[in-house]
Amino acid sequence: MKVKGQTAMEYLMTYGWAILIVIVVVAALYSMGIFTLKGGVPCSPCFSNFAFVDYSQTAQTLRVRNGPKTISIGAGNVTSNPVGAITSACPATTPCEAGADIDITSIPNTVGASILITITYTDTASGLSHTDTATLHNK
Repeated sequence: MKVKGQTAMEYLMTYGWAILIVIVVVAALYSMGIFTLKGGVPCSPCFSNFAFVDYSQTAQTLRVRNGPKTISIGAGNVTSNPVGAITSACPATTPCEAGADIDITSIPNTVGASILITITYTDTASGLSHTDTATLHNK
């Protein structure tokens, strides 16, 4: 009976030390910032039809990638709140192909503000109009 107790105790001690070492390693990695998302996506929630590519607060430019459909964005169909002179690299005369990058420029540069970007576009295949929104967080 004494041997069984010693075996069980050795088993628990071995796995106890292993679990303790894993906890210490994870804590050390966390304290070094390995698990933080620095410079991640500055929009929340992001667009549903457009994929976030990049955002430069200093250049006041947001780059998004078009979804799976060819679309057209009419003049004045990209707006922001607070209001700014928003322009898009996808004019109404030239449809944006599927997967094409679209630059949205002249976004208001208000530090610490949340900017609501609204894109109204038309699916060229169906002719139906859609609206997509995202909120940018300026740091």
